[in-house]
Amino acid sequence: MYISLSMWFARFALVLFIASLTTAKEKINLQWAICDESPQMVLQKLAEEIMPPYRENPITYYDERPPKYLLHGLMFRTKTSHGQALSTVKVRFANETSDVPADVTCVWDRYGDEPTYTCEKRCPMNSVAPSVWCDEQIHFAERYDAVEWDGLTPFGPYPNAKWKMRIQGHKVKFDDVAAGSLHLMEIEAKVPRSKGEKAYREITQELKHRGIVLCDPQEGKTRRLFRAMGYLDDEERAHEL
Repeated sequence: MYISLSMWFARFALVLFIASLTTAKEKINLQWAICDESPQMVLQKLAEEIMPPYRENPITYYDERPPKYLLHGLMFRTKTSHGQALSTVKVRFANETSDVPADVTCVWDRYGDEPTYTCEKRCPMNSVAPSVWCDEQIHFAERYDAVEWDGLTPFGPYPNAKWKMRIQGHKVKFDDVAAGSLHLMEIEAKVPRSKGEKAYREITQELKHRGIVLCDPQEGKTRRLFRAMGYLDDEERAHEL
């Protein structure tokens, strides 16, 4: 009876894991890069009470100096989630692909008008481990590019504050990575892909109505950080695999 029950739990866990992967692919992360002066200004425009963030953890971005891998669609970060220090490797694709390991998580992202397919491998960080990156992350990244792991340079850590709110009935998260005087702010909503276009239009219209300054171009925080540092120019665009 004990073996049978153990097998049942194992199968149930496998079903939940497969379901979670399917659910991730059926949703899209809608994202808006915000270029107001400060998070307090954004909260005021959204008529939100100025409350402390519900979470504030450091985040560090990694690349060579000057950045190289971001332009190839690879991203490396360390951060803290639910009290656990994590390293994460992301690979961005122009289209959905099955050419990824079975143990990575893939989602659709959208900044502006261009959705991309992003796959991620997270690993818990061990304070006694010799490397920030686990073997699975190394194998994942090197499927698509030759990475000089010893050449990865940390940019950060930077405090990353997060707030929760609703915009036009949609649950969203507003976060701010404070890189010195530079505020890398973003609003994100996770919605079913079938409702993505409608939600994107509704939230965009509300942000404009509230006077929120949307960045041009619309792009992720890592690219905005490197652009502000003078590493990227307006002609450069990240290459999706």
